Amino acid sequence: MSRSPDVRLADVDETTLERLLALAMDDASPDEVTPPVGDGTGWNAARIDWFRAYHRSAAAGLDGPAREKSWAILCDGSPAGSVRLKRTGPDSVETGIWLGRSFRGRGVGSAALDLVLVEARHSGLRQVVARTTAGNIGAQRLLAAAGAQLTHDDGGAVSAAVVL
Repeated sequence: MSRSPDVRLADVDETTLERLLALAMDDASPDEVTPPVGDGTGWNAARIDWFRAYHRSAAAGLDGPAREKSWAILCDGSPAGSVRLKRTGPDSVETGIWLGRSFRGRGVGSAALDLVLVEARHSGLRQVVARTTAGNIGAQRLLAAAGAQLTHDDGGAVSAAVVL
């Protein structure tokens, strides 16, 4: 019988940021982690710079200038990915998550989503939304298991909303 992994959220300081970046570069596609910046291929300098700047700006939290907070997802003490909340209204936020390939399918994403929903509740928020693609069945299952109502649009996008 396998045990459930110990999953926690951790604030992103400079040391954690560099560990997250190493994980992303070794165990995730840049398209899963960053927008297409620079020449748009691979882990180029512009994507690495964006990654660092994004996590540094999100360190100030939901009421900071970026109105966003990101956490490292730790699995048994090691970085496994990142999850975020971004304020979209006075009582709603959007969430997003990425995991390194080697952490997928092990319950890490589900545990991290549960933890970020707790963070949203503690912040007095009433709704968490997310978007994914019709082809990302794993994300859809994760969101549905967390109680999200899923809505498919004609363009291939899937919207999810969890009422807290």
